[in-house]
Amino acid sequence: MDKVVSFGSEAHRRHARTLLWPVLLLAAAGWWVVGALPWIVDGLGARSPRDWTSDIETGSVASGYLSLLPFTAGRMGLLLVVTLVGGLAAAVAALWVRPREGRTLAVAGAAALGTLAAAAYTVAQSAGATRQLGNDFDRDDRVLVGVLAVAVVGTVAGLLLGLVVVLGRPVFRALAAAPLAVAVGSWVSAVAVALVGTQRALPVLAWTTTLIAVLVGLALAPVGVRSPGRVLVWPLVLVLVAVCSAAQTAFGYLTAYLRPRSGLPDGLRDHVEASRDVFLRALQPEFQPWGAYAVAVAVGLVGTGMLWLRSGRRGPAGSDPGRPALASAATPAADGEQVDATRR
Repeated sequence: MDKVVSFGSEAHRRHARTLLWPVLLLAAAGWWVVGALPWIVDGLGARSPRDWTSDIETGSVASGYLSLLPFTAGRMGLLLVVTLVGGLAAAVAALWVRPREGRTLAVAGAAALGTLAAAAYTVAQSAGATRQLGNDFDRDDRVLVGVLAVAVVGTVAGLLLGLVVVLGRPVFRALAAAPLAVAVGSWVSAVAVALVGTQRALPVLAWTTTLIAVLVGLALAPVGVRSPGRVLVWPLVLVLVAVCSAAQTAFGYLTAYLRPRSGLPDGLRDHVEASRDVFLRALQPEFQPWGAYAVAVAVGLVGTGMLWLRSGRRGPAGSDPGRPALASAATPAADGEQVDATRR
C-alpha cells in the first residue's frame, strides 16, 4: 500500500481555521474599522470630507482635530452606537475558528482580548485629543468621565451581546439581537449621513426601521414556534426592540442638552427627568411602528418555515435521506493535513 500525502491550499486553510491568534486581530479591526465607520467616513472629527473645500477657503479647518472616536458630549449618541456595533463586529471574528467542543470559552476570550486592546488604544487617543484640543466644555473632567463611561459600557455591552448572538442558543440569540438590531439601524443611518449628507440620505433613513424589523425577524426564525415557551419569546423580543428604541430616543434627547450654556451641572436633574418623560412617551402605542413589527413576525415565520423544510429533508445525522453514511471515510486524519490512501 502506497500512501500519498498532499498539502494543498485547502489543507492550509483548514489548519489556519484552528488557530486562535487571528481572532485577536480580526476582533480589534472589526471593533474600530466596522464600528467606527460612520466616524471614519466623516473625517475623524477634523471636518467632514464634504466640507474640506469650503473650510480650507475660510481657514477654519485648522480648528479641527483628529480623534479616533466621537469623544465629545454632543456625540455620545453616536459613540454608543459605534461601540455597540463594534462589539458585534468583534464577536463575529469568533467565527474564524472552526467549531470544536471545549473551545468556545477560548475563542470568546480571544475576541474579548482583541476588542479591549483596540478600545483601550482608541479611547486613550480620543480622550487625550479632546483634553488637549477640545473646547472648554468637553475638556471638563466631569464631561470626559461621562463620555468615557458611555464608551466603556457600549463596548462591553456590544461585545457580550455579540458573543451571545454568535455563539449562543437560538432563544438567547434572539434576545441579544434586539438591542443590537436597533443599534445597527442607527449605524446605517449614520453611515448614510456621513457619505452624502442628511438631506440626500433621507430615503435611506426612511428604511432603517424596516431594516431593524428584518434583522429581528432573522433572529426570531431559529427560535421557531414548536413550544409555548418559544412562542412567548417572539413578543418579548419585540418588546425589547420597543424599549431599546425608546431608550435611544431619550438618550439622544438628553445629549442634545449636554452643551455649554444649558444650565449644567445644576440643570442636569431636570434634563434627566425630561428624558425620562420622552422615554415613557415613546413607549406609548400611538408611537409604535406596528407595521415594522408585522414585518419582523412575517420574516421570522418565513425563516422558521424554511428551516423546518430544510431539516425535514435531512436525516438525523444531517445527511440527505437515502444516502449511505460514510462514517470512517469522511474523518480527517489530523488538523491541517489531508491524507489520501490508495491501494494498488
